[in-house]
Amino acid sequence: MKFNKFLLALGAGAMLSAGAVLAQDEDESYILEMTEVGIKLGHTAKFREAVKPYNACIAENDSDADWSAWRNVGGDGTTYWFVSTMANWAEMDEPNQAGETCWPEHMDSIMAHVDSISTSFARPMAAWSGDAEDYDVVRLHQFRVDDGELFRETVGAITSILKEAEHEHLGSWYDMIGNSSNEPDYFVVSHYDNFAAMDEDRAGPYSVVSEHAGEERADELWEQFGDALHDDWEYFHLMLRRDAELSHSGD
Repeated sequence: MKFNKFLLALGAGAMLSAGAVLAQDEDESYILEMTEVGIKLGHTAKFREAVKPYNACIAENDSDADWSAWRNVGGDGTTYWFVSTMANWAEMDEPNQAGETCWPEHMDSIMAHVDSISTSFARPMAAWSGDAEDYDVVRLHQFRVDDGELFRETVGAITSILKEAEHEHLGSWYDMIGNSSNEPDYFVVSHYDNFAAMDEDRAGPYSVVSEHAGEERADELWEQFGDALHDDWEYFHLMLRRDAELSHSGD
């Protein structure tokens, strides 16, 4: 049982659309499930205290429960993201005994502090991604794509050069599943050990590509990248920090 599997029931009224580009077969190793919970103004501390006993109940009733909790940095209001993975869609058919046991007891105390809930899904794109571990701060760079074929061709070429150059800060790419027309089609996660790591002078993707493939090739790829995006709201980013107290590992 994944933590988000039961939280998904809270947002059941938000049906998925069929607008996403399907991920390639080799990248379909798991499904990322992300439940975004908006907190009422001034209710953050009360929400946290209400969630803790619910989390403990889930962990006690399901030894395999595993999720990470993240809180927004900047932006409007306070939002928590609860993130877990599924091996496949069939997991959503499995009995949810832990949720059925814990939710009725804790529902009222949690929902008293919740303003909104939405759940989204994505697949990892291993061919474009690097390896990252032991990080507590992330930035999600999100893209709305107009030309999916050009976008995949361009990002594939850029990440291939970055891997050949052994770029140590290669992000983790995801392809959204069932997103609506005003939501991102793809996003890439930049990882940081902590906030201090954001002060480091990292070489950016353009400079790495320019150094290893030439400035002309870098300019060509970045122009193609821009051409592949929607003209309006084509890029936006989100910064999150891990909340260890509200996270749980089955290990």
